[in-house]
Amino acid sequence: MAVNHSITQFGTHEDFNLQLARGQILNHSHIFKYGYNGAVGATAETIWFQGGVYTWQSAAAVVKVSSSSTADDADTGGGTPGTGALTVTLEGLDANYAEISETVTMNGTTTVDTTNSFLRLHRMYVATAGTGLTNAGVVYAAVTGDTYGTPGVPDTATKIMSTIGASEGQTLQAFYTIPAGYTGYVPNITASSADGTNTSVVTFRARESGGAFRTKNKFVTFKGTYPLNFPVSQVFSEKTDLEIIATGNASPTDVAATFDLILVKN
Repeated sequence: MAVNHSITQFGTHEDFNLQLARGQILNHSHIFKYGYNGAVGATAETIWFQGGVYTWQSAAAVVKVSSSSTADDADTGGGTPGTGALTVTLEGLDANYAEISETVTMNGTTTVDTTNSFLRLHRMYVATAGTGLTNAGVVYAAVTGDTYGTPGVPDTATKIMSTIGASEGQTLQAFYTIPAGYTGYVPNITASSADGTNTSVVTFRARESGGAFRTKNKFVTFKGTYPLNFPVSQVFSEKTDLEIIATGNASPTDVAATFDLILVKN
């Protein structure tokens, strides 16, 4: 990819983040991860739209993509497209932790297999849509599936790799894996909760390849947003899994979380 000239090269100054966003810093890229969980209770859950604890797959596999709505279909019959998602793009890592992406054509509640095998799914989004302008139902991506838009039956929770909420058009998941050949730098994380009577304990944690998850930061939110800017970015090596989890109280509450990540090629 061509890199545009930076004004810094000509003896003037421009903010680093603006240069990064414009693709002017060679071998650097920016990732922004944001997640949402609408029902965090007394048991720890990952901050992602599906809810529950996210299962990190141990091997790359063909991904099956389907929807809970028949409107998410490129051809509902006779060449007539549905009103929802027509194509969906998946971005993630292969078995060697190399970045890959693929766009699949939706077939309603019937699963569609990817050509590539994915070890990780970093993001999934609606690439094209019908008159509804985005997905009508919940779009699932899983390592196994049935024909009713609910993958992995009866073992649903451990098979789902990613979900797009109805009308969201994009995954909401606060986790990521550093690709092979890169080092990741996290300058900040944020979390917020909606409950005004109960607190939510939020944990940012990491697991190096072959290792165990370790807490990197833990804090409490209470009906508001907690931003945390590190004076020096936290550093993570290639193939490291990053995630934000939270624990609330008996009354479930909404929790959202984000983190910025700067990838630098080794």
